[in-house]
Amino acid sequence: MSEPGPEVMGRFVGAENVERGREYLEQLDPELHRYIIDFVYGEVYAGDALDPKTRALSAVAMLATLGQQLQLGVYVQAARRQGATELEIREVLRQVAVYAGFPNAWNALATMKASLDRFEDSEQEDAS
Repeated sequence: MSEPGPEVMGRFVGAENVERGREYLEQLDPELHRYIIDFVYGEVYAGDALDPKTRALSAVAMLATLGQQLQLGVYVQAARRQGATELEIREVLRQVAVYAGFPNAWNALATMKASLDRFEDSEQEDAS
């Protein structure tokens, strides 16, 4: 299944963040921007074999395992947007300790906490 990448991106990172994210990627590297929008979001994330929540939680696990804290923060929020609870995200990160080590899980939990704090703050601002 293929969908327009920006639409899928909006479901994961928040529609309000798409334009800013695209501008950042375009300035960073136009080809990488195209790969991420067309392939990552337009093809992979648009697939229907995994539901969006499972896909986001899988990304959380992989990014934590790789120690990619910046992207992990983005996908912790994506997992929340897709309906994952904080408890589910924590459980995924506890699994990281088993397969990728306690330091990776510890760092990931710290990133998760900061990311969820920002997410909840932005949710409260949107509600006001």
